[in-house]
Amino acid sequence: MKRIDRFFGTSGFRGPVLTLLSGSGIVMAIAYLAQGVITRMYTPAEIGISHYFVYIIGIIGAFASLRYEDALMLPRDDEDAAVVVWLSLMVLGSMAALTAVLTVWRHEIADFLQKPEIGPYLVLVPIALLSVRIGKVAEFWLIRKRAFRHITSGHIIVPATIVGTRIGVGAPPVYANESGLIGGFIAGNLVGTIYLSALVTRRYLNLMWRACRWDRIQAAAVRYRRFAFFSTPATVVGQTITRLPAFLIPVFILQHEAELGYFTHAVAAIGYPLSYIARSVGHVFFVTAAEAQLKGNLTQISSSVHRNLIMVALFPLLALMLGGPDFFEVWMGSGWDQAGIYAQYVGAWLVLGAVVSPLTRIFDVTENQRVDFSMSLLLLGAITLAAILGGRTGRIETMLIAVGVTGAAVRFAQLLVLMRLARVPAREIARPYWDFFLLSLPPLALVALARLWNDPWVTTLALIVSGVAYLGLAVWKEKLLR
Repeated sequence: MKRIDRFFGTSGFRGPVLTLLSGSGIVMAIAYLAQGVITRMYTPAEIGISHYFVYIIGIIGAFASLRYEDALMLPRDDEDAAVVVWLSLMVLGSMAALTAVLTVWRHEIADFLQKPEIGPYLVLVPIALLSVRIGKVAEFWLIRKRAFRHITSGHIIVPATIVGTRIGVGAPPVYANESGLIGGFIAGNLVGTIYLSALVTRRYLNLMWRACRWDRIQAAAVRYRRFAFFSTPATVVGQTITRLPAFLIPVFILQHEAELGYFTHAVAAIGYPLSYIARSVGHVFFVTAAEAQLKGNLTQISSSVHRNLIMVALFPLLALMLGGPDFFEVWMGSGWDQAGIYAQYVGAWLVLGAVVSPLTRIFDVTENQRVDFSMSLLLLGAITLAAILGGRTGRIETMLIAVGVTGAAVRFAQLLVLMRLARVPAREIARPYWDFFLLSLPPLALVALARLWNDPWVTTLALIVSGVAYLGLAVWKEKLLR
């Protein structure tokens, strides 16, 4: 029992990460596999519209609170941190009110985006925005208090509600269209927000009430203005980068409805598990890196986290390159192998993005938000140029290949900058890629052999077996059970 407690404790780094991953891992896996049910209940066009709506919420949510919640880890005193909570909520409420006013012109906005079918759903943006971002503020407070088990419960509730609602309304007798997918997204985040907010108010209501003073809120806005001036635009750019191709596909590609659905679901298929891992690592890394920076050992923790992220991310990327289309066809149904092909085009870019994402907290703890913003602008400019040049050919394949190659190159450059800020030696940066590439070769040989049968089911079975084999090799090599 003591050994288990050490693995899943709230101190250190590994324990909190395992707590976040293990508690909701089964539910997340079920929700991930349930996508195969959803793709058989909804058309690619309907799935594309729902992802488009979620992308809009993601971009608006990136600046809705001016990222003041990111400053929650910095105050030493809890009451000072509670002031930041009030500041974040006040800015968020103002932004939600502004979006409510803008929905008066929702159809004009949809026409400008060349996506008129999204127009009727833009009226839901304010409630969707609040349902997502209030929960994030509450989650950041719980991270500060290292209440990782409560956060894990929230991570279970949100995907379970989203998937349950989407399947429930997509089945007979309702047979919902994209409205069921969008409604499920809002419902899941709303339930999660209510749960996390209730935890915070129940335990810290008196503290929050004492902190609710206008002069202190104004002072906090000035004290942490770097998050508003630099972290906010950097986050907006970061959110836009991954979603930019989806916004440009309707502009350049004729008959794009199904293609948009294939692409956005391919991104979700790769990003869903990786973002879950990156978010869990990022939460713990943020608070741990802030402590490490004060103690002068940021280099060690940054190098270790980078290595573990590569251990998790490299093999799935290589496996995707070998058997992605076959896996997508078995998982999602006939015709969805096209999504697997698109995933191959942009896979390296998305995987490197998942590796870099938690490490960007190095910018915050070293107070290099300007560098963060500069790198984000570089990435946005490169992706935009690649998408436009590729899109002008009128071929979505050319567009996605250009975006994938360019995005991977710039993400790797961003990673090098982060490691330099953390003073990680070049040899320690390169070593994980070589070590885990060699470790991946024996399991990948099984996938390559299975492809000779030219049967998607055989390839998928080989992918599963090779994944288990790689996991065993990684646990043995890295001595993870010690």
